[in-house]
Amino acid sequence: MASQKKKLIIDTDGGVDDAQAIYMMLDSTVYDVIAITCVRGNSGVEQVKRNILKILRAADKLDIPVFSGCAFSILGHGDIKNSYQGIDGLGDCPSIKEPDVGVIKSEAATDAMIRLTKEHPGDITLMCIGPLTNLATIIKMDPDFTGRLRDCFIMGGNYYGKGNITVSAEFNFHADPEAAFIVFEQIRCPTTLVGWELCEDNRLTWDQYHELRSFPGKRNQFLKQVEEKPIAVCIEDGWDYSPADEYLAACMVQPADVVMETKDVYATVELGGKFTYGQMVVDWHRFLGKDPNITIVRIDKNAFFNILLNTAKSGK
Repeated sequence: MASQKKKLIIDTDGGVDDAQAIYMMLDSTVYDVIAITCVRGNSGVEQVKRNILKILRAADKLDIPVFSGCAFSILGHGDIKNSYQGIDGLGDCPSIKEPDVGVIKSEAATDAMIRLTKEHPGDITLMCIGPLTNLATIIKMDPDFTGRLRDCFIMGGNYYGKGNITVSAEFNFHADPEAAFIVFEQIRCPTTLVGWELCEDNRLTWDQYHELRSFPGKRNQFLKQVEEKPIAVCIEDGWDYSPADEYLAACMVQPADVVMETKDVYATVELGGKFTYGQMVVDWHRFLGKDPNITIVRIDKNAFFNILLNTAKSGK
């Protein structure tokens, strides 16, 4: 029953990997998605809103309320380097019909998230699969916000300084380093983080990818369309298949099967480095003497793939 599930808000920048992660959460027997909030990231927030509606339409889930969030970083930056996911952040697929943005809720994402946690204190999980601008903005507005969350799950950052957008920074954190810094300094609920190195260490093969997309169903056909351009870029550049946000989703929906090990650490984000701006820094050996603020995980790659396979087989 939906009422027995954990209430979930997904905060997202509406990219290709976000789409499948959202489908995984919609299929979950653990979570009930009560809202999706949009944030600038893979594209500007106006495009993110359209992307999320396209994703939900393919799943016949347009009844889930969608809220528009921050269009600028904490420091007021609007432009962002286009990712491999396309100018629109969702594969630049012209064959997909544009959605009716009139269904977007008029309430701001930040206000909606504050309201929902006040209506359901201690009952809501927050899943962040984009830059952390919305969350950091809320923390500045309402310092008690994260204390009302059940827990928080974040895809972003990097454990060992291996970057995917700069030499040392991961995309989500580099899109708004100040926001990530604020979150790490002030979050007050159990927080699990999947960083870029976990994605790199658990990459799948292209044969596995093609198996995932071999199944029928409206969602699979949608994913095949939006993934066509990004996958071509990945193959041309010699990358393996590494669907970032899905790793976090798998850790949430089936932790007993996927998560092999956890470690509580203190981490922060570098804001002043010439080459390390936006890099997540982990205090592995407690040099700073601060209490842990996040939990990082190690996963079983085979279990992860099986979860993706089950989501693909479910069709819909």
